[in-house]
Amino acid sequence: MRPSNEIERAIKHLNANAAVGDKVGCTQIASLTEKVLADLGSGNYDFSKYDSLVLKQGKKNRRVMLYKLFSTENILCQYIKQILDRRFKVKYPNRNKAIHTLFDFLKAIKQMSEFTVIKYDFKDYFNSVSASYVFEKYILRQMTDHFETDLISAFSSQTKYAYAGLNTSNLFSEIIAIKFDEQIREKFSQHGLLFFERYIDDSIIILNQNLEKAVCDEILNEALLEIYYDKSISVTPQCKTKFNLGKFRIVTRRSLTATSPSSVDFLGYEFFFKKSLKDKTEIQCGITAEKRDKYNGQVDEIIADYKQDSNMELLRHRIAAFSSRIVYMSKKFSSTVWKAKGVINNYGELRFLIDTDLLHDVTKDFLKNMIETAFARNDVSLPYFLIRSTTQRGYNLLKNMKVNKTILLVEHIGYDKLGLEKLCSQIGIAVYGKRYGTLVREYLIKTKVGY
Repeated sequence: MRPSNEIERAIKHLNANAAVGDKVGCTQIASLTEKVLADLGSGNYDFSKYDSLVLKQGKKNRRVMLYKLFSTENILCQYIKQILDRRFKVKYPNRNKAIHTLFDFLKAIKQMSEFTVIKYDFKDYFNSVSASYVFEKYILRQMTDHFETDLISAFSSQTKYAYAGLNTSNLFSEIIAIKFDEQIREKFSQHGLLFFERYIDDSIIILNQNLEKAVCDEILNEALLEIYYDKSISVTPQCKTKFNLGKFRIVTRRSLTATSPSSVDFLGYEFFFKKSLKDKTEIQCGITAEKRDKYNGQVDEIIADYKQDSNMELLRHRIAAFSSRIVYMSKKFSSTVWKAKGVINNYGELRFLIDTDLLHDVTKDFLKNMIETAFARNDVSLPYFLIRSTTQRGYNLLKNMKVNKTILLVEHIGYDKLGLEKLCSQIGIAVYGKRYGTLVREYLIKTKVGY
């Protein structure tokens, strides 16, 4: 594909994901394409010209690197991602598929006489992966076009690491992580590997044998050295990739007791293992404390805004949206992308456990009471729509999860245009002359769902 076409495609991709006020028109896309082609030909770009920002995510601070939206560097960064995505045919992990498959395997291990469950992840993964190292060890040998090779080489050496925030961050990290996965499968296959899944930097392994922690540590560290610390690759900087030892977990059938459950977590789910009085394996599932804290923080923020503006109707819509599964569509180029958000969506597998003893008590209590508890925690009287004695329904996470309560913002099969306009008008969004998709965006932003 010609560079001009790929660069135009990169600009359109950035434009599609830009905030409404930052989008550019067709004429500007054409002029940006010409400018980037000129900069590319003259070498007028510097990939080290990114801004370093610290973003607060809940209780965590996350360091990211960002280029200016329509800078030559950002457009070329997206251009490089397109080249490498096509070259390596990278398939990025699917969270819902990974979790669904894991739940199926967990049902099976309850019947096993021996098993080992291992959870590991990496510390500050993106910022630890050397772009130069990945280019030299894995990318260079796959390249055939000299122009593209030189561009990606310059990008790798100037950016140094696969920093979070860059369009290529997931790409460089995924290319090397796939090689690490291959080592993991090969090494653990000798120990009865049943299941292995990785989502970005979070991994879980299930074996049908007992494996001592010392042996597990040896295998993992051996694979780490082979993939991320190959001494034959002499570039600067080297990878700094390390395991997050504080989050490492290993549970074996032999280690289980009847009084003190062992647990592992994966993608926000937590799995508790213990032995019954009849020497059977029992498993319960729930939401990790970290994620519960995150959602408590989101409701606290909603209540804090209410304390400032006393807007009861906006509060009602925000609580309704928070406690529901939100489904909508967005445009990406000429394609339509379905999106789903919310606690109910993120932990959909728990829906099937609500009426069983497989749902962990702490999570069940959280889903049942967290919204009302948040108002008490913030010293705010319970609003009328949450008082149990009224006929109001639809604001309880547990009940909504059980019935998979969904706010479907999709024209013709969900809210129609008039219905969506009514929703928007109730919370002060002007509706005259606006398209359905625009109203969806404004509603989701104002109700704090995000778009």
